[in-house]
Amino acid sequence: MDVLIIYQFCSFGGVERVILNRAMAFRKYHQNINLSAGYLQDYGALQSFQAYIRANKLDDCLSAFLIAEGSLPNLDKYDFILNIDTPQIFERTLHAGNVYVECHTPYIENRQYLKSLPQNIRGILVPSKSFRTLVASEFPDLPPIFVLPNPVSEEFFENQSSRETVFFPKRPITYFARLEELKNFSEAARIFGLFADTEDVMFFVIGKGADEKLLIHSLERKGLIEKTLLRDRIDFDQAPSLVNLVKRHRGIFLSPSKGESFGLSAAEFISGGVPVLLSDIPAHKELVDNDERFLYRLGNIASAKTKMINLLQDWDNMSELVRKYANKFREDTFIKAWRKFTAYQNSME
Repeated sequence: MDVLIIYQFCSFGGVERVILNRAMAFRKYHQNINLSAGYLQDYGALQSFQAYIRANKLDDCLSAFLIAEGSLPNLDKYDFILNIDTPQIFERTLHAGNVYVECHTPYIENRQYLKSLPQNIRGILVPSKSFRTLVASEFPDLPPIFVLPNPVSEEFFENQSSRETVFFPKRPITYFARLEELKNFSEAARIFGLFADTEDVMFFVIGKGADEKLLIHSLERKGLIEKTLLRDRIDFDQAPSLVNLVKRHRGIFLSPSKGESFGLSAAEFISGGVPVLLSDIPAHKELVDNDERFLYRLGNIASAKTKMINLLQDWDNMSELVRKYANKFREDTFIKAWRKFTAYQNSME
């Protein structure tokens, strides 16, 4: 089976990680599926993406390339064409009969293209049940919507140890996302501020813009810069090591996000046994089965502090507990959903 995935830009984001994880899942479960990932623009990540493919010997089942302006690969050769939030390509795929839209964007303004889908779109794919409910409520006249959950690769489950060498003298509260309004870094900084005088805690911030002067000056004014480690981005192959690093320092992952379609970074930390503190949005609730120990009411930073303290103090038990929620992120869950989706589509032909 040949599958073409089209996405508007290649960045160090969740969509790219999902594509890599799918390829590894297909290989592990001996699925005869060749993925082609075509991008309209390179936002600086394509080389790292291709390097990961080579390093993990995925060349025989996954390729990544830029789509030349005004052209597309031969669409007739693909069994499925999956368009991930890239409406600007609709006109160029109008004559293909096997096109599906994958909606992953948590930004409501970027989902508005779903109001006017071409007639040849056969269905919608979303990464979570909660996001399916949201999208269906926003756009009631969509084609059939299928849930295709994001898999987390075995790297995150297997290469985790809390007994290895430590590098930091303090325990990191970790933020790993873009530094923007939807991801709600401003609230993360407010929560950090509540632990400014906690001796054994530090802050680890990884995300695009983390090394910008404006942020550095803001952390200086808040008195947080001396206990904060900033990193602009990490390559795809470094994400499992990041999770392991936080775990071996008995740290916590924090996401105060206002909107997610799935919450892949949180799922990766959960899979590695790192306790998480997440805003109580629907996607986050789904990740931890509504367990209030790992959720705080968005905007209530006093509650966030109380729950963070509980996680830090009972870290071993919370680490064991959170890993139980990770089973649904394993590759076999994705494979079952993929088989169900493709079987249904084939039966409709």
